[in-house]
Amino acid sequence: MNATHSSTVEWQGVLLVAVGSFCFSMAIPLTRWTDGLGTPTIAFFRALFGFLFLCTLVIRFREPVQFAAYRSRMGRLLVLGAFVSMTVSLYTYAIQHTTAANAALLVNSAPIYVAALAPLALHEARARYTWASLGLAVMGMIFVSNPAELRLDWESLGGIAAAALSGVTYAFVMLIGRSLRGAVTGLTQTLWSNGLTALVLLPWALRGVPAQTVAENVPLLIPLGVFSLGLSYLLYFLGLQRIPAQVVSVVALLEPVSGALFGLVLFDEIPNALGMIGGGLILASITLISRP
Repeated sequence: MNATHSSTVEWQGVLLVAVGSFCFSMAIPLTRWTDGLGTPTIAFFRALFGFLFLCTLVIRFREPVQFAAYRSRMGRLLVLGAFVSMTVSLYTYAIQHTTAANAALLVNSAPIYVAALAPLALHEARARYTWASLGLAVMGMIFVSNPAELRLDWESLGGIAAAALSGVTYAFVMLIGRSLRGAVTGLTQTLWSNGLTALVLLPWALRGVPAQTVAENVPLLIPLGVFSLGLSYLLYFLGLQRIPAQVVSVVALLEPVSGALFGLVLFDEIPNALGMIGGGLILASITLISRP
């Protein structure tokens, strides 16, 4: 019975992270559809609306306002918020200044860092199929993103660099979130992360931006915050409560697959044979890392 319950909890964690990955990928079309807003403004409102969404959940779930229960972990929560703010800003910039495929490939380099650091930083036992699944995942990301077509002109180099750095900061988000498991709830982690991100970005968010431009983009900024940041990170952190960081990091590779589907449905970007093979390899890696 215990083994069955453990297996059920693990698959619940996999499902939570998979749905969170899909929500996170919504940042690509929603960010692209905004008009007249710079990176700090988009990232700020994404965090703000994510934070406000999570505040509505506090009415039902009171853990975030029970400060005494996690006061000793405030230092790590602040560090977590800093890494989330960096990830949000870097990834938003990448989406704006390089292709969606490049951004998705490089931000999802996070599993490589997590697989290497989790056993050292968190003292987790290495998952049985970690290296095999990571190998499949890396090959899948390469096929999906087709790096042979990476543009290395000055216009896109900044976007590529930002996407690569977002992969590093995203890995630390996963590791810190996992280290808080059992001590700070997923909702509390996400609420603090979104709120601190909005606070950090506030000084640059509205500088030189007409109020009319912001108002015109609100129908995009609200779902950008609610789904691609608030809900996605909440599901990630809830998943981290149930499965190891290494497993979470590989399941999250569904995000580039979701990005490819958005490209197909919304932007008529039909994936080639390599893209379809890559998607299959990523799905195979997720199945493999999820096995007991």
